[in-house]
Amino acid sequence: MKISVLVERENPLLKRKEVIVSLDYDGKGSVSKAELQKMVSEEFKANVESVEISKILSEVGLPKGRAWIKIWREKKIPVYSEEKRVKEKPKEENKEEKPKEEEKPKEEEKKE
Repeated sequence: MKISVLVERENPLLKRKEVIVSLDYDGKGSVSKAELQKMVSEEFKANVESVEISKILSEVGLPKGRAWIKIWREKKIPVYSEEKRVKEKPKEENKEEKPKEEEKPKEEEKKE
């Protein structure tokens, strides 16, 4: 995969560098945030924890795309991982089931 920088601007107020890069996938599938975070940290000689991937857009029908990246000087960003996150269901403790009331036959009600 090839990365080429399209726009690079320094934002001194927020203490970060904002970068827009062009991605060439070389016939492979689109890149994950974890892979891109590692590649950008190597490219810009930054710590992996300071690289934030804002968004990745792929070109329709082409093995190309663009990514919006922020490289922070002080803020720590969680490192993206390849593992899929599984949401845990909240545990329901001491839930008592109420017995369902039996329905009366409708025939008896009609006779009255």
